[in-house]
Amino acid sequence: MMEQEIMEAINENSTVIICGETGCGKTTQVPQFLYEAGFGSNQSTIRSGVIGVTQPRRVAVLATAKRVAFELGLHLGKEVGFQVRHDKKIGDRCSIKFMTDGILLREVQNDVLLKRYSVIVLDEAHERSLNTDILIGMLSRVIRLRQDLYEKQQQMVLSGQSISPENMIYPLNLVLMSATLRVEDFISGRRLFCVPPPVIEVPTRQYPVTIHFSKRTELVDYIGQAFKKVMSIHKRLPPGGILVFVTGQREVEYLCRRLRKASKGVITNISKGDKITEAAPNSQLNSVEDINMKDISDAFETNEDSAHQKTDRFSSYDEDQYDYHEDDSDASYDSEMDSELETFDEDDNTLDKKSMENSGNLVDVLGGDGNLASLKAAFEALSGKNGLDSNPEGQEAVSINPENSLEQPSAPIEKVSEGNRGLNTGALRVLPLYAMLSAAAQLCVFEEVKDGERLVVVATNVAETSLTIPGIKYVVDTGREKVKNYNPTNDMETYEIQWISKASAAQRAGRAGRTGPGHCYRLYSSAVFSNILPDFSCAEISKIPVDGVVLLMKSMGIDKVANFPFPTSPGPTALVEAERCLKALEALDGSGRLTSLGKAMAHYPMSPRHSRMLLTVIQIMRRVKSYARANLVLGYAVAAAAVLSSTNPFVIQYEESHNQTDEPKRDDGSNPLDSEKVLNKKEKSQKRKLKELAKMSRAKFSNPSSDTLTVAYALQCFELSESQVDFCNENALHLKTMEEMSKLRKQLLQLVFNQNVHCDVGQDFLWTHGTMEDVEQSWRVAFSKYPLLLNEEELLGQAICAGWADRVAKRIRGVSRSSEGDRKVNTVRYQACLVTETVFLHRASSLSSSAPEFLVYSELLQTKRPYMHGATSVKSDWLVKYAKSYCTFSAPLTDPKPYYDPQTDEVYCWVVPTFGPHLWQLPMHNLQISSNAHRVTVFAYALLEGQVLPCLKSVKQFMSASPDIILKPESYGQSRVGNLLHKFKTWRIDSCGQLRKIWEDNSRALHSVILDWFQESFHKHFEKLWSEMLSEVLLEPQERFPKRLKRDKRKK
Repeated sequence: MMEQEIMEAINENSTVIICGETGCGKTTQVPQFLYEAGFGSNQSTIRSGVIGVTQPRRVAVLATAKRVAFELGLHLGKEVGFQVRHDKKIGDRCSIKFMTDGILLREVQNDVLLKRYSVIVLDEAHERSLNTDILIGMLSRVIRLRQDLYEKQQQMVLSGQSISPENMIYPLNLVLMSATLRVEDFISGRRLFCVPPPVIEVPTRQYPVTIHFSKRTELVDYIGQAFKKVMSIHKRLPPGGILVFVTGQREVEYLCRRLRKASKGVITNISKGDKITEAAPNSQLNSVEDINMKDISDAFETNEDSAHQKTDRFSSYDEDQYDYHEDDSDASYDSEMDSELETFDEDDNTLDKKSMENSGNLVDVLGGDGNLASLKAAFEALSGKNGLDSNPEGQEAVSINPENSLEQPSAPIEKVSEGNRGLNTGALRVLPLYAMLSAAAQLCVFEEVKDGERLVVVATNVAETSLTIPGIKYVVDTGREKVKNYNPTNDMETYEIQWISKASAAQRAGRAGRTGPGHCYRLYSSAVFSNILPDFSCAEISKIPVDGVVLLMKSMGIDKVANFPFPTSPGPTALVEAERCLKALEALDGSGRLTSLGKAMAHYPMSPRHSRMLLTVIQIMRRVKSYARANLVLGYAVAAAAVLSSTNPFVIQYEESHNQTDEPKRDDGSNPLDSEKVLNKKEKSQKRKLKELAKMSRAKFSNPSSDTLTVAYALQCFELSESQVDFCNENALHLKTMEEMSKLRKQLLQLVFNQNVHCDVGQDFLWTHGTMEDVEQSWRVAFSKYPLLLNEEELLGQAICAGWADRVAKRIRGVSRSSEGDRKVNTVRYQACLVTETVFLHRASSLSSSAPEFLVYSELLQTKRPYMHGATSVKSDWLVKYAKSYCTFSAPLTDPKPYYDPQTDEVYCWVVPTFGPHLWQLPMHNLQISSNAHRVTVFAYALLEGQVLPCLKSVKQFMSASPDIILKPESYGQSRVGNLLHKFKTWRIDSCGQLRKIWEDNSRALHSVILDWFQESFHKHFEKLWSEMLSEVLLEPQERFPKRLKRDKRKK
């Protein structure tokens, strides 16, 4: 593999780009080339630093490290090490370190020069993940900086100065590896690199694939076209597996059902009495008896048992996508799978029924009583010609070879021999493949196919690069994908089906040439491919919120984020919205500088919203002394953060998204096959049971104040269950999601206690109520009912409010009726802070029955209507406390009067706040007085009222005038008022602490001006009162007002 060309380029250039399609070996071979060239070796001083290799996913890190260690004959965990979020195995003399891009990003925060590394390899740069894009921008500057420092040090050495070995800086090399030729963002202009780096293209180890374009592009019923194409291939072409690309889970399941029924129809009509074995229903694959889940995981990492994969053995785990990204902020869901949130929508729960009916002609033919000739004619009609040839449906054909482009003249397609011209009577083994499928079900695609059967895998774009399915000879590409787009102007996310990029189309076609020559049938024309499909997919940074990016940059001292050399810069609107979000979270002050809270948030490798929530719980609990259940509260806070970072685990797709179980009927109204009636009845019965089970499950765990706490309670019960597989089956929970959520909870808990090692994290943000083991022990205590007390729920509700303070919605009174199929349902309407249109609370939410006045939501997802997800009830005073930047306050009210709080030693006034751009009026609220003059005036009034020193309260009847005249501007002309305020303003007396300092310096200060407020008959008693005042000012608040403080404590 071009070792000489690659190493010559690396030796001569600080940055090199290596392009090679999946399977070319770059992931495993390039680190070995570097090691064998002396990088990572103590024998070469300038190259003694570690070889750092990043991958976007954890599974790829582990698998690649194992493979490289094996091929080099080194020890894993010694010379070859790896580090991912939950695991780390690195020796003292490590030469090659594999890690996720998130791990390296954290290292850059602690050591911007990355002095321990001699070369950094960023793999999968074509995916344009957020972490990789940030690393490319940072490393482009680190390379220059290290080169400059190296040259300066060399000049110092030549001039006779000595530099200790530990302070020596050597040049850093950067290698970017991409599976596509999308390198323009890296080499165009001089924003990233002053000199464009050389690009080395590595030939792909792949068999030739012939591309067939459709003459006509179906814009609506592409699923129906995919169905016809699969059946046409099955009848006309030689044996070989078929891989079909669709957009989401619902389309996968729908097409699988149609293909299974059509396959059964062919067998029933042609081979009477033949029996075929259908694939097990997906719902039964969540638990598989006698299968060790660890063995399944190992199989996905190595696939060594699959003889079909030995031609490209490593590719199946080199590009593995079956794991979460290192950066779990973001929440974000995989765009290729149907979000649980989307399938939760009653109004967007079916495929286009008209288009499905229009695509049912083939089923009509297969179900008829016609003979073989009519059946053969029907298939010929589907192909668009009467004669059998090698190009079904009269498609345009071009060939793609490892060394040729798509635009080359076509090579002859494989001819169908006369022996194969007859009808293929074999059954179809139809299997689904998508990210949310259980591991056992995913593994089914690697099983051997029985003689006479043809494998058909219906997959989302997870099958583009993540694994090699053995025996795939034909690819059917619908040309669409489902992506999750984020609109920064209204903070709304939408799932949209859109055209794939040309690069993705090439990746899909390549799936047919992994184990032998193949064919790719594109269900769109060459004109659509050339004129409509973009060259490459959008970078991740342009599709997600960038608040975490901005916080990271600010924490590293990069104040002007817009000037950072991103390969693809986020839009200016996205950066403005990110700063607005961070200011709402109080991570940035009004000038855009990091606050102490923001610095603490930046230490958590998660979304700023989640870190804000956790730190709020820690801050609140630090003010509570000796609370016995504090560790349980933190345990639930960490669980809530894990829940808010994951998809909804309730298996709700069976409840609403699979309503379209009835397939098209014949013209006479009868079903194509009598057996389908039994099958449909069975399916409907199973789905009714699952629907009731899901409904009961949600009710069992339901917390009426928060969807998040509902799932957190389910997570606690899941971890405490004896059999987690049985628990999920019994409670309609998705096993894979629950397992990931459980892992994430443990990682986040570890992060909370890791903050103790950061000396720059303030004491206010450290947990002091126990150790990590104490929290884990509290979490793992079984409860017969919901474990949280009302005050604990409210505390967690405040923390969630603090993290999502800008995502607030207010209920619109009145009930809206909307259509759901043939019936009407009531929906609860809300007005969201950042959205002009009406939004809705889903009826399956835990809050749907209570429908609180105010709530915060974690996500606003647009389907047929904008639905809020992850809702939590909040109180209006929490909005003022945690979302003050969205509040507008009235002028201080004169009634009620301002007052002094001895506990905080501050004076407060009452105001009427309004919230957000819609100016929702909130109840009256107390605020600390910001004006210095007003603060002094109110404190003077509070002092004479006896609110500061209780001894003055008992002598109010002897005063010459009521103290409240101090608050009236028209009274300032009175001598007693004017003299008193003049003294207070001169000495800036606005608190008991300041009054104490004044009297410590001069015990007679204010004596005369306060004496003027008392009647002349009381003057003889005033000295005694003065002595009491001097004594009380030295007391603590709880000593001055013991009863009041006890009463306030009971209220809290």
